[in-house]
This record gives sequence, C-alpha cells and structure tokens, in this order.
Amino acid sequence: MAVISTLTKSLRPALVLKSFFALLSTFIFYKTYLYPTFLSPLRRVPGPPNRSKQNKYYIPLLGHFLDLLREEPGKTYRDWIDQYGGIVAYRGLFNSPQIVLGDPKAIQHVFSTHAYDYPKPDRAIRLLSQVIGKGVLLVEGDVHRKQRKMLNPAFSHKHIKEMVSTMAVPAEMLGKIWEERVDASEDNCVEFDVARDLGSCTLDIIGRAGFGYDFQALTVPDNELSHAYRQLFVSASPIIQLFRLFIPFYVDIPFKHNRIRKQSARTIDRVTTKIIQERRVQIVAGRGSGDEGDGKDLMSILIQANEQVGTLDDGKLTDTELKAQIMTFMAAGHETTSATVTWMLHIFSTHPEVQRKVRQEMLDHIGLPTETDRCPLSYDTLNALPYLGACVKELLRFIPPVPTTSRVATQDDKILGYDIPRGTQIFLSAAALHKLKSVYGDDAEEFKPERWMEPSLFSEKEKESIKFVTPDMTWAYVPFLTGPRNCIGSKFATIETKILLYYLLINLEYAPVPGFKFSKSPRVTMKPYPGMRLIIKRIQHDAPAVVEA
Repeated sequence: MAVISTLTKSLRPALVLKSFFALLSTFIFYKTYLYPTFLSPLRRVPGPPNRSKQNKYYIPLLGHFLDLLREEPGKTYRDWIDQYGGIVAYRGLFNSPQIVLGDPKAIQHVFSTHAYDYPKPDRAIRLLSQVIGKGVLLVEGDVHRKQRKMLNPAFSHKHIKEMVSTMAVPAEMLGKIWEERVDASEDNCVEFDVARDLGSCTLDIIGRAGFGYDFQALTVPDNELSHAYRQLFVSASPIIQLFRLFIPFYVDIPFKHNRIRKQSARTIDRVTTKIIQERRVQIVAGRGSGDEGDGKDLMSILIQANEQVGTLDDGKLTDTELKAQIMTFMAAGHETTSATVTWMLHIFSTHPEVQRKVRQEMLDHIGLPTETDRCPLSYDTLNALPYLGACVKELLRFIPPVPTTSRVATQDDKILGYDIPRGTQIFLSAAALHKLKSVYGDDAEEFKPERWMEPSLFSEKEKESIKFVTPDMTWAYVPFLTGPRNCIGSKFATIETKILLYYLLINLEYAPVPGFKFSKSPRVTMKPYPGMRLIIKRIQHDAPAVVEA
C-alpha cells in the first residue's frame, strides 16, 4: 500500500492527461486510418477510393457519408454497384469499412440462408424499439422464430381476404371527405397536402382491421394518436434523426424535439395498453370485436391463438411481447402504406395517361361505389385488375417504402469469396437494386407499369420497347425484403393500397402543383419532404345510356 501511495503522489496530473490523450489519439488513428487502410480484410473488396465528392472541405473521418446523405436515396449505391460489381466496400462515418450488396448470391447468403447470423445493428434496434417495442420487426434468433410462428396465422391469405370490407370503411370515408372538399370549392378543384389525411386514414384502417378498434383519426381533428405518430415520424429533421441514430444519449438530452418524442411515445404506449386490455376482456367474454369484423381482426386472432398455448416454453408470448406486436402493427401497418399511396398519387399526377387507364380499368371491372349492381369490392376483384396491380408493383420498385436496410455480421464469414470480419455492417438498398439498368433495362429510372404485365397483352411492336420482369430478375426486387425476415404484412399492405387507390381515384383526378418542390426523405419510410401538395379535381362521369323499350 505504501508503494502505491508513493506512486500516486509522484504522478503529475498533466502527465496523466497527456498519456490519456496520447492513447486516445493512437486508438482513433488505428481505428479510422491504420486498420481500414492497411489491415482490414475489406480492403481487398472492390470499391470507391476513400475520396468523397460531397466532402468539399476535406472534413476528416466522414468517409463517403456525405455522398450517401446528400444524393437521392440509392443513387450512390447504384453507381458503385454498376462500377464495382455485386459486392462493394466503402467508408462510412469515422472511416468505418462497410459493405453494400448487389449480387443475388450475396443477398441470398446474408438475408436468407444465414439470416440469423446477420441481425439488425444495435443502434437501429435501440432507436426503433423506443417507439414500436421489440416486436417481430426487431427481435432476432429463436425469439423471432417464436413470434413469427405465432403471428403467421393472423396474416394468412384467408384472414387477409376477410378483412377487405373492414379496410374499405375508412378508405371510402377519406374518398368522400376529399370529394366534399372539392365540391365545396368555387372552381371544382382544391390544392392541399395529401400525406396528412392518408396517415390518418391508414391509422384508422389498422385500427379496425388490426384491432377491431376505431381510432377516429379521420373524423376527430388533432386526434392524439395521429398527432403522436406525426411527431415521431415526420416532424424531426433528417439531421436530428442522424444524431439520435449515432449518439446513444442524444434522445435523453432535454431538447424540445426530444421531449415531444418521449411524450408521443408515452401516448402510443398508453393507447396500446388500453387496446390490449379491452380486447382481451372482450375475447375472454366471447363477445368478438363488437363490430363487423366480429373477432377477425389481427389482434383477436393473435390473442386467441396465444391463449391456447400452454406455457412460455411452448411458445406463448408474454404480455410484453404481445404489446410489442401491437405497437409494431400500428407503426409499420399504417406508416408504410400511407407513404406508398402518397407516392402513387404523385405518380398519377405526373403520368395522367396512367391515371386515366387505371381509373377506366376500375370502372370497367368494378364500377362506381354508388352503383348498387356493381361488382363487390373484394380481394379477388381488386387482384383481378392487371394494370392496377402492375402500377402498385412498379411504384414499390420505383420508390420503395424502405429504401435501405442493414445487417451486422456476428462472426467471420465469406461472401463471394471475400473475407468479411465480424462486426462488419452490410447494407441492402432496395432503392439501388430497383433501378439497376443491368437488371431492368435502360428505362430502369422510368415509371413503366407495363414491365410487370403479361407479354401476350401487347403487340410485337409494343414488346420491343418493354423489358418485361421475369423470375430471374426478382432478386433485385425487394420492397418487402426476402428470406425468413421478409415483411409478414406484405399481403395486408398491398391489398390496403389497392383499396385506397380505388376510393381515391374513381371519382377524383390529380395534377401536380406548379412550382411545388419536394425531396425524397429517407426516415422510417421514404417520405416526401416537406409533404406532397397536389391539385385535386372531381371527375364527371358520363351518365349511363337509357335503353328505351
């Protein structure tokens, strides 16, 4: 003890401080320059030189971060894949070596055959779990297998078909609200941001179809749940979201936007708890959902299935896990579809010939909502509209709702013959893959629904200008990801989109607002920033001909 005391007294604070900074500097130099440049196995993977086009002031430790941040989502990755091939190494923030994939075998390896060896990054789980809980979207390994197995019956083809009439109620209501807004205007047209109403409508849809619960987001101004989601997913700027992602303690700094975020998360948590408690009581009492769904909503099916499982060891979900699924349903179930339909209406506004063709197909095969003898709106009737289906597929290719996702290698591995060290972050960019000219042709950056249709529907001359999508190309089409971690709600989201488009397109037409500018902002989903303003007009349908006796 005497020796330690003597050494402690002999240490000078200035010397200790200098030693600390020397060690810290050495560590930073090793991690940001020495290792990635000379020692990392990833230096052998093809990729761009460590120079950034956007880093004009040569700010150190940014790698290619600014190139990815300032370009349209997917463009930088797409350029690299075109130039360097199906596996590309580049430098992320702090010069960390990272990988982006553009090869079918590599994508299958990471996202399908070895999916559980490549979990989501901790920072993404940390940030999202504060909002949606650790549901099926975020959990890994055996926990994911258990939750997915429990959820699969709720998302079966049979149950999705039964939910169409329930989904249609808020969709029809939104169509009428917009029609009334147009009718009330002096010149039979209005201009407004469609994204906000769509977010409220899809929240009502997931409320009814997901939980047998009416959130009244469309009918109640400033509905607390709609407001909470807008605060979480729309209000924060991209730079704030980056701070939250890369600085773990940033969300706890009492800035106004962080206080709002926490309050919004508390609102969602409170509403979720209330829904589960009420629905469980109803289900146990055998009363169904109390509405037209009669217990066929996603949560009723899930709770009923969970009650039939004996113990946690048998795969039963805990109350915390059950709550996390509900939070996941609410967030992902309305956010992605509202973004998809927003972009679809924008595309219709800039492609009037596509808009007219989809509307005419609906009129020919289904008819107007007011026609009592029309073909019933159903899963089958909507999926029997080939041009509508092609437009939805093409929109998901053209502007995928989630532009980029990432995984982390949990152990040393090989991909396409290259050594991938443990801890490497690996990216899959749907926004990049979906516009590869090597896959989709020279018109890959054009919106062309015909590429998804049957070639037999076109003349030989028309076929010359279309590169039809074939099974060998679909590896580069991943709007809902692929493998065991693919989106469990893809069928739900697709039919929900078609229902909304029917009610919003059948009596209304859309045109762009002159001079209105927006950007594609990759938040939780790809959003138009600062919104999507469109000019909306009423369609005057020709009166049916009267056949005289």
